[in-house]
Amino acid sequence: MVLWLVLTMVVGGIAYFVFLQSTPEVKEVDITVASGMNTADIADLLVEKEVISNAYTFRAYASLTQTEGRLQPGDYRFSTDLTYEEILEELTKVPEKEYVRVVIPEGFTVTQIAERLAKKTERPPADFLDYMRGQGLEKVRPSALPSSLGTIEGYLFPKTYNFEKEAHPRDIVARLIEQYRRETGDLDWTLAETRELTVHEIMTIASLVEREARIPEERPLMAAVIYNRLDIGMPLQIDATVQYALPQRKEALTNKDLEYESPYNTYQRTGLPLGPIANPGLSSIKATLEPAEVDYIYYVLTSPDGQHTFTNNYNDFLAAKRRMP
Repeated sequence: MVLWLVLTMVVGGIAYFVFLQSTPEVKEVDITVASGMNTADIADLLVEKEVISNAYTFRAYASLTQTEGRLQPGDYRFSTDLTYEEILEELTKVPEKEYVRVVIPEGFTVTQIAERLAKKTERPPADFLDYMRGQGLEKVRPSALPSSLGTIEGYLFPKTYNFEKEAHPRDIVARLIEQYRRETGDLDWTLAETRELTVHEIMTIASLVEREARIPEERPLMAAVIYNRLDIGMPLQIDATVQYALPQRKEALTNKDLEYESPYNTYQRTGLPLGPIANPGLSSIKATLEPAEVDYIYYVLTSPDGQHTFTNNYNDFLAAKRRMP
């Protein structure tokens, strides 16, 4: 009896020792599941990295648990002692999307918007500017926009947006255009028809109003001045159009700047500029469609808070100009 007990202990000890020797060391390994890899590819990769020992049984388990169609690409760190269930649980986790909040102010140009989007998404501005010039946007390009115009200036609606940080620049630009459609679709465009103006011309005027008006209540007055000048064939002579035309924005314009050759320079061109000089907000668009009923053709900034003096008399305009802050 004693001999049997001793033999049992010896055999058990040998078996335990062999078991310990044959148990592989547990370690952590990093793997990358590339986009487009199927279950077989992933199973082979897991075998290669020694996370699993049998690719066939892993694929069978994935099929049985109906998880093979939900495996996500990405970078993973696996321990070599995980079960199939634990591995598949990690591989089927949908990564949380990171969103960025982007405020597009009223009156921003396409260049300013591209720079703002670039800063938030950590992409170069050129990635957005390529699409803001209309490239690759045939399906969403505003119908009001002349086909010859190489920019969608005026049709990127100012608003606060939440974008996926990894969203394609084309999709972000398309979203801004779609917001313009949503915001302006229900507006009353009767004035445009009455004055025989196109939507593009209305948006151009709205951009001038946006850039010139400093306080909200003056927007309808600004619109009225623009219409009144157009009606009598008077050059608009709006400084903001010159600033838009110049290669670099200036703190103050010189007489030489006012002579700068450009289809946007309303000192050199009678009528409207070629297109919008900024992206107007809804208030400026509405003011353009509902201008004040006044005969003003002059205005000048006369208050530090942005208030202008409006008049239909040139002498009054000069007197107000002398009172400029």
